Amino acid sequence: MARLFEERERAAEMIFARDEEARFVARCRRMRGLAWYAAAKLGVDARAAEGYAAELVASLVQGVKDEDLLERIQADLAANGVIETMGNLRAELMRLGAQASLEPAMSAADGHPPRPDVGPLPTPMVS
Repeated sequence: MARLFEERERAAEMIFARDEEARFVARCRRMRGLAWYAAAKLGVDARAAEGYAAELVASLVQGVKDEDLLERIQADLAANGVIETMGNLRAELMRLGAQASLEPAMSAADGHPPRPDVGPLPTPMVS
């Protein structure tokens, strides 16, 4: 009987760990998407956009809060003459979060979770 409970506990822990990893990957994907959104607003090339996205994802991995990253993006845009409200940035982040949570958690090629910094590129929306 004790073994059954231990097996259930291990299964619950594995499910929890998998779900947390999927949430983390989705958060990285949405932040990466927001970086590409901002890069499109700035009109920079793909190399600069990817570098900016990598910086933001690295900040997220280091524990920087979403709100702080939104403020940074808004400041970066403003420094380059692009005015974007926090409301618009939050709405785009929410849209990208919904999109990221719908993407498959596993890569079809190798059966492993995709690395947050190399996931599929979102299509930047330019308003």
